Amino acid sequence: MENRIASVTDALVQELQPPVRRWFERLNDQHGLSDLRAEQVEPLVRLVACSEFGANVVLQNWGWFVDNMASFKEFSDVDKAQLASLADSDAAVDEVKSGLRRTRNRALLRILWREIFSLADLDETLKQLSDLADAMLDAATRCATRMLEPRYGQVRNDSGKTVPLLILGMGKLGGHELNFSSDIDLIFLYSDEGETDGARTVSAQEYFGRLSRLVIALIDEVTVDGFVFRIDTRLRPFGESGPPVVSFAALESYLLQHGRDWERYAYIKARVVGPDPGTEVRNELNNNLIAPFVYRRYLDYGVFESLREMHAMIAAEVRRRELVDNVKLGPGGIREAEFIVQSFQLVRGGSEVALQGPQFQTVLPKLVGSRGLSADRASRLREAYRFLRRLENFIQAIRDYQTHDLPQDATDRARLCLAMGYVDWHALRADLARHREVISQEFERVAFRDQSDAAAPLREQLERAWEANASEERWCELLRAANAEDVADIAATLVSFANAASTKQIDAIAANRLQRFMPELIVDSIETDAPLSALTRTLSVVERILRRSAYLALLNENRSAMTRLVDLCSRSQYIADQIARSPVLLDELLDPRIHSAVVTKAELSADLGQRLAGLAAADSEAQMHAIVQYQRAMMFRIAVADFHGSLPIMKVSDGLTWLAETVLDEALSVAWRDLTARHGEPCFLVDGVTHKAGLGIIGYGKLGGLELSYGSDLDIVFLHDSHGESRMTDGDKPLDNTMFFARLIKRLVLFLTTQTGSGQLYEIDTRLRPDGQKGLLVTSTGAFERYQVDNAWTWEHQALLRARAVAGSEVVAEEFERIRRETLIERVKRDALRDDVISMRQRMRKELDRSNARQFDLKNGAGGIGDIEFLVQYLVLSQAKAHPDVIVYSDNIRQIDALVAAGCLAPGDGDRLQDCYRSYRLRQHHLVLDDQPPLAGAEEFRKEREFVASVWSHWLD
Repeated sequence: MENRIASVTDALVQELQPPVRRWFERLNDQHGLSDLRAEQVEPLVRLVACSEFGANVVLQNWGWFVDNMASFKEFSDVDKAQLASLADSDAAVDEVKSGLRRTRNRALLRILWREIFSLADLDETLKQLSDLADAMLDAATRCATRMLEPRYGQVRNDSGKTVPLLILGMGKLGGHELNFSSDIDLIFLYSDEGETDGARTVSAQEYFGRLSRLVIALIDEVTVDGFVFRIDTRLRPFGESGPPVVSFAALESYLLQHGRDWERYAYIKARVVGPDPGTEVRNELNNNLIAPFVYRRYLDYGVFESLREMHAMIAAEVRRRELVDNVKLGPGGIREAEFIVQSFQLVRGGSEVALQGPQFQTVLPKLVGSRGLSADRASRLREAYRFLRRLENFIQAIRDYQTHDLPQDATDRARLCLAMGYVDWHALRADLARHREVISQEFERVAFRDQSDAAAPLREQLERAWEANASEERWCELLRAANAEDVADIAATLVSFANAASTKQIDAIAANRLQRFMPELIVDSIETDAPLSALTRTLSVVERILRRSAYLALLNENRSAMTRLVDLCSRSQYIADQIARSPVLLDELLDPRIHSAVVTKAELSADLGQRLAGLAAADSEAQMHAIVQYQRAMMFRIAVADFHGSLPIMKVSDGLTWLAETVLDEALSVAWRDLTARHGEPCFLVDGVTHKAGLGIIGYGKLGGLELSYGSDLDIVFLHDSHGESRMTDGDKPLDNTMFFARLIKRLVLFLTTQTGSGQLYEIDTRLRPDGQKGLLVTSTGAFERYQVDNAWTWEHQALLRARAVAGSEVVAEEFERIRRETLIERVKRDALRDDVISMRQRMRKELDRSNARQFDLKNGAGGIGDIEFLVQYLVLSQAKAHPDVIVYSDNIRQIDALVAAGCLAPGDGDRLQDCYRSYRLRQHHLVLDDQPPLAGAEEFRKEREFVASVWSHWLD
């Protein structure tokens, strides 16, 4: 056996041979070599060479090690039952301490063994270490509670309920990312005030103080068996000067009044560890105290300011303590990698629930995309992080020391090379340098974005002028030197804004951000084609965000977003108004693809579904808030792409229509869930068979014709398919189906039309339903069909031509399509059709046309959009019986195509009508985007108007 040991040891690098030989001499002296088998020598030599700690644990537990070494190949969880048995036994304190420490050391040896021999990956190692800490805290708390109970009993609140101790794990433990010899950062809490019910009555504060000190002693004290985990409680409110344990109320008060930015970073990783206090208490802590403190509902780009401040303090500490070789705190270290991810979490976590979470590697891939990291950068960051975490673990495993410094000793460097799989120290340092550079570059990109040109001479002058509250004369002087236009008006606007009450009343943080913002705004504004419009419209946005200056921070931190904002404001009053009403839209400017937004209905539905996935199904308020935010953002993106000419007009309408359909579908689902949770689903009985009733939403007008514009009403008819017998819901509180659907529609319309700070989702118009405003708000498909047979007018057939199912039940959609098809083919009064269409068009033109000698009404003027729509409707309705395919589509463009294909319209006429229609609508869109009425100059579109008039005359005059 000695020869085998010598042979394997000689294969090691020179630096590792002496310590390994000495260890085997100790083994022989203490236990002999008779129990050691030949196949165990090589792995044991490798373990001893890598870790003095592991070698010592083997010596102290030799018999156990020999018996269990083979089982190290298999994954094994911490034996919580054994720990619970120890905690609940009558064992004395010293016996419990000894048992916890022996269990800890053996568990660490197993974890280390699996890591050294590549039997476990990093994820398993970090989770096992964290689970071990959780189990130890649980056992220690049970034991401490058992020891105090005879004297104090339990703490009870005023209602007599037991008040539990909560242990909040912070840092690596909270993130389930504990390293090998880490301390554990803990905050001890209790949920409610009360008193103990035992022989001695004390307050909850006093009892839990005693309990926490006993838990710390069981875990942290160093005995002959070592320690379990070092415990650090300095992250508690007020740090070392604060009480050792605090109530929920005290924690909430502290976070609201004294919580600092660095504590928001710390609480990202907060997690209840150790004993389970119960779901209700845990949710109260997480949802009502921690989450509101960490995650803001708005985009919090002020995070990057605090990140730079923290980084500067850490960098100074690194220089002072010479920590350049510290893999945690040094440049490109673990801390910087964590800061990158946590910063994005703090910025966006309030609005994107999926980003809320304590684990670095879980959150990192969710940041991939236009608003965070590229897939390649995220992949390299993950690789670098995993490398550093493995290296950190092996550094600490050498002697079970909490250190993050690269070793200076040649022997310890050789240990690391062996554990990490490197031939020499130079190769390991080269890879380490490469990974640290990845993290450093990404940190610089995230934390110090757009900082390069802040000292430009003009900007410096403008900044000094703003700080000095310059006069109009001084502003004029600076603006003329910069060759700006509209100098006097811009100067007056700046002075007026600077002296406005809303500007004067902002706090110091907002003032500092505005000080940095204003020079950039002025420079960007004077570089546009309309500097005064750019400035005044952007300032109207700024006025709305001054009291939530994190939005100013967003623009300060994202120079490209700032430039996009000013450019858009210079060109579009509509876009400026949208941002002013809903500042969260500023986030959309971060995506460089915003000028070319192309969407499909499937993508919209999937994207909105993903945003809603993290919300509780029962929380309809949160779901509707998310739907509103999503609708605002997507409509804004479409408008920006439209204005920049990146989307053809029909794609714009498609996008706006599909967005409305997606919103309707999701809002209906929310309302449906709310109502069915109380009353069950609507059912009906036909021929003895029970069926589920459904609701369909039928879109008319621009919605039905896929031609929505900005601010368009949604013309909607609601249909259900309930008929037959027993028309009731199937819940505990049943309703007649008619009542159910009436309540459902009322709730849905409330969702869609409620005024919020950013306006309402849509204006809903239901006047096209059977019998108009006199009719029922929701109608059965049977009643709808009877109305079409007996009572519908020609104008209602024109409206039906542009109708289609847009949301809700597929069964209702199919039934509606059958009714539509049969009505348009068989029930149109074709003998009176021409006169009815002409009469209606003349009436609308008389009442609505604003054309005169100077302007042309794009919608209602002669030869305009309205004439094309009425002309197409007349042709389709007149030809539907002979050529049924002309009614397949509900939009004008494809109806014209169908008329051409059927031989009802000359191809040249069809093409020109489509071109005219697109041109009119494109101009109308751009006028709306700049908050202008849909009026063109009288000389514009003259040829188009003459052509449309000639085709109208051919068919209808």
